[in-house]
Amino acid sequence: MRLVLCLFACMAQAALADAPLPVRIVTVASASEMIDYRLAGTIEAPDTFTAGFRDGGRVLSVAVQVGDRLAQGDEIARTDPTQAQAALEAAEAQANGAQAALTQAESAQARIQAQLDGGVATRAELDAANQQLTAARAARAQAETQVAKARRAVEDTVLRASQDVIVTARAAEPGQVTGPGQTVVSLAADDRRVAVFYAPDSVDLSAFVGETIVLEAMDSDLVLQARLTEVSPVVDPATGTVRVKAEVQDPPADQPLLGTPILGRVALEGPRAIHLPWDALTATAQGAAVWKVDPATMAVALTPVTVASYGAEEVLVSQGLAEGDQVVGAGSQMMYPGRLVEAAQ
Repeated sequence: MRLVLCLFACMAQAALADAPLPVRIVTVASASEMIDYRLAGTIEAPDTFTAGFRDGGRVLSVAVQVGDRLAQGDEIARTDPTQAQAALEAAEAQANGAQAALTQAESAQARIQAQLDGGVATRAELDAANQQLTAARAARAQAETQVAKARRAVEDTVLRASQDVIVTARAAEPGQVTGPGQTVVSLAADDRRVAVFYAPDSVDLSAFVGETIVLEAMDSDLVLQARLTEVSPVVDPATGTVRVKAEVQDPPADQPLLGTPILGRVALEGPRAIHLPWDALTATAQGAAVWKVDPATMAVALTPVTVASYGAEEVLVSQGLAEGDQVVGAGSQMMYPGRLVEAAQ
């Protein structure tokens, strides 16, 4: 009796083994992976420069504060003009004297020319008068140059904005003595803004130069858009990051924005890959694999694959499968080569 029961049990197991096993069958399809990066940075001005007095001097006033917006020609600061004004007055007096000498030389030359025409003067006297006239003209031209130089020195005692700018730093105070060219203020051009980030070296953003990214201010609800313009090829050895710049599109005219901390959101479309559920993945001694279903026979075979990345609920396969292939999902732990399967209802 026991032999008969054992025989029936073995036959039943064989029949079950030959019957297709209901499993979840996944049809392979590739899709692009969207990668979302968030980078911290600040908004800066791409064009910055310093301003100082041409000749230096004692500062009388500084008319601007950090953050002030200036139009071309607006006063920034001024130095004591006393010395420059005295030099201008002396140059003007010298120019007046040169003009008087020129007038006298012109009269003398005209008189001798008339005398020569009347036969009462010599050619040598006319030549001497002509030389004196030429010298007087040169002296007047030199005096006028000195006046222009002295007038420019007086004008230079007032420092003005050369274009529309924003004051980013102030380095001088009233009463301070500055030297020629010494920085009084630092300025930034008021027409463009860039967002500057430091991205991990592992993130390759160079292929996405020209793409639009979203900027979110950390200290307000301001949201801007910017175009990725530059990815530095040099890695900072101290931080392992690369410098990334994005030009802000249509910055608000009523906000300077300089130094504003921001978060840059970069949504990038990665290469196409096959997405499979975790339960479809198994392994061999050689590495990752899946159970591939032959649609003609519904028999499974172990197929090696290359996993590009692991996610929370799925894995990305880069090699080993093609579009339209069918693999076993739930139930793969019960597979063996040649096992017949069917789609679970």
